[in-house]
Amino acid sequence: MTLIRTDPPADNAEVRRALYAGTVFRLAPTPTSKRLVAEALALLEAELADVGPIRAAQFRLSNDEFFRRMGRLRKTLYTEPRYHQAVRDLVTECGFDARRTAFDPIRLRVIMHRGHENPKAAPVYYAHRDTWYANPQAQITWWVPLHDLAEAETFLFYPDYFAAPVPNNSEEFDYDDWMRNGSDLKIGWQDPDAGTTANYPGFGGGARPERVVSFACRAAEVVLFAGAHFHQTRHNETGRTRFSLDVRTVHLDDRARGVGAPNVDNRSTGSAARDYVQPL
Repeated sequence: MTLIRTDPPADNAEVRRALYAGTVFRLAPTPTSKRLVAEALALLEAELADVGPIRAAQFRLSNDEFFRRMGRLRKTLYTEPRYHQAVRDLVTECGFDARRTAFDPIRLRVIMHRGHENPKAAPVYYAHRDTWYANPQAQITWWVPLHDLAEAETFLFYPDYFAAPVPNNSEEFDYDDWMRNGSDLKIGWQDPDAGTTANYPGFGGGARPERVVSFACRAAEVVLFAGAHFHQTRHNETGRTRFSLDVRTVHLDDRARGVGAPNVDNRSTGSAARDYVQPL
């Protein structure tokens, strides 16, 4: 099986089956993904207008000030109804049925140059599965870059462990505890110290994957993969900040039938899907 494909089947049920089996799809930009990229870049440029080019802004602001400004944008993209509608438009353009799709809204991801050296950002770089955060096994992650990116600027998949367990601390993650003080921690728009104080599930060490798969991409392409994929953000030492958007979706019928990627090591409790935006 080719892990990353650019030729999705016409039948969306086949696309979902392939995703649950470990295939990653890298799709061409759609009208909505292009619009989202343009709007996100415009928001960044407005927020950072006083400090110059957005991909170099981190060098002209303190870490706390940069985090505060990014937090404002994260909240906008995650909460505003027009961006919820954009998710519905995007899934429809990619062949999914928005009437049967619930979703966790758009998140702005900010990978700073040498950000891995900041202890507060450590969880960003943990090898993990999205399902360790109490997401359903039918969860699909949608990732959209705001810029053309080389392989060194994206992230890694470890396909040998898609259907094999790895040591992890997911049993320590309880969604109800995570949300006890509201959604600020979940989205990351207020607490700059959460990376050193909150419980983020991660890889416990010991596994030695033989295969590592990465990819280059163009701005506004749509990368789809199962939330159960074992993957990891690369360290960014390019001299510029990487910005991207992601969304998590679940097909309600698949979830109701227990259809999804295999659960080989997820022991988190609670259900993040309870707070997904439901179909109209």
